[in-house]
This record gives sequence, C-alpha cells and structure tokens, in this order.
Amino acid sequence: MDSLLAAARFIHYAAAIQFFGGSVFYILLIPAGLRPTLLRPTRIIELVDALLLFLSGIAWLLAEAANMGDGPQDALNPSVIGSVLTDTEFGHVWGPRLALSVFAMLAALPRADWARWIALGLATLLLGSLGLVGHGAIDSGVLGLLNETSQALHLLSSGFWLGALLPLLYLLALFRNPERRPLADAALRRFSGLGHLAVAILLLSGVANTWFVLGSHIDLGAPYQQLLLVKIGLAGTMCLVAIVNRYAFVPRIPHGGPGARQLALGTVVEMVLSALILGLVAVIGMMSPT
Repeated sequence: MDSLLAAARFIHYAAAIQFFGGSVFYILLIPAGLRPTLLRPTRIIELVDALLLFLSGIAWLLAEAANMGDGPQDALNPSVIGSVLTDTEFGHVWGPRLALSVFAMLAALPRADWARWIALGLATLLLGSLGLVGHGAIDSGVLGLLNETSQALHLLSSGFWLGALLPLLYLLALFRNPERRPLADAALRRFSGLGHLAVAILLLSGVANTWFVLGSHIDLGAPYQQLLLVKIGLAGTMCLVAIVNRYAFVPRIPHGGPGARQLALGTVVEMVLSALILGLVAVIGMMSPT
C-alpha cells in the first residue's frame, strides 16, 4: 500500500498546485482582452485537476485505511474507512476536502468569470488545507498553529509558481501573434513581478518548515533528511533556472525576438524539476523525520 499512497500523494499535490496556480494565473494575471482566448484551456485544466484531486483523495483515504487496519484487505472496509474519517485528525480534514473537490469540478463547468473566482477560492482551500495533514500537524497549541500556517504559505507560494508554469506555456504561444503580443507581455510582467514575492515566501516558509519538523535533531544519516537535502538541491537548481528565464530570456522577447521560444524551453525545464520535487515530497511525507 505504500506505493499506492506515494502515487496518490504525488498526484494529489500536483493537481492541487496546478489547480491553484492556473486559477490565480487566469483571474489575477491575464488581462481581460486575453481571457476569452485562454478560457477553454483554463476550464479544462480546472476540471481535470479537480477530478484528479477527488480520485487521488479517495486513493489516499483507502491507503490510510489499510495502514490503520490490518492491511490491504481493510482498504475497502467501510468500518475502517469510517473510523479514519471520524476518529483521526487526518479524517477530519480529508472528508471536507473530498467534498470541496466535488464542488471544484462543478465550478469548472460554467464559462463565466464568477465561476473562475469560485474555482480560485476552492483551489485556495484545497491547497492550503494540505498543511493541516502530515508533518504540518505534528505540533499543537500556538506552535502547531504557526507550523500549519507556515506549511500553508509554503504550499500556496509553490502553487503560484509551479502551478502557473503550464498556463505560462499557453501565454508564450500568444507572442507569435503581433496583435496579442502587448497583452501577453503585460501578463508575463505581472507574473514575473509577483513571482519574486512568491519565491521569497516559498524560501522563507521552507526554512521555517524545516525548523518546525527537525528542530535541532539533525542526522544526515536519516533517510528523510537525505531526501530533504536532495529536494533542497533541486529547489535551488529550479531557482537558478528561473533566474536565467527571467533575466536572460524575458528581455529578448520584445519585437518578436527569440526570448519567448527560449523562455518556453526554460519553463519546460522548470516543470520537469518541479515534478521531481513533488515526487520527493510525496515520499518523504510518509517517512519519519529522524
């Protein structure tokens, strides 16, 4: 069941991040003149992400039931599943999250902008509430509240950055059209400006999360901490790629330059690195920190 749980965690985190980042990108970054062009891919992404959140959420719940019960045979045991939902902190968070994912699928269907705002609100709750499970819930009281808040900020800032990469590729394709290029450039500059803030919050909350989880219990022989170092290394590499994208490729975009094509390639590299990071997150979240 560990393989099922790791896969469910990976898909769930990836879908939550993509859902949030795509919703923010459309509502807050895209000028009104470009929204009709990007509405269809945005709605498709929202619907697929919401469906993946629901299905992977069910798989995650079943894996937890198997771990709480006597093995795989209890993954479909209604009484064990009920106990997970009603008697554990995980279940108290997970039940409402499954309901939110259903509402998110419904919100993806209408074409109106008000539905995109609802989708954004649901995406924020779905991603931020992941900070209430796993290592984000190991403390109680004020320290526990600070831990959960830091985890939520880390998730939301990573969602803004990583989740915006796919819609960014759609946006970069619009630079081929001279009439749409000015609006696409305005959206790109908004993303770049807010991206600096998101990365700063991501790094600071990452340091805080590491302290909350590890404290002074540093043991580089522990598998969790070894994988955490790999994750930090990948995150650092991704930051370097993002710096090259912003300061080497973006200035080459105006007037039909090669920057848009180069930035698209750099964005794909960021997406590959982000997938590797999320894979590590899925695994180390199942491990003991020390």
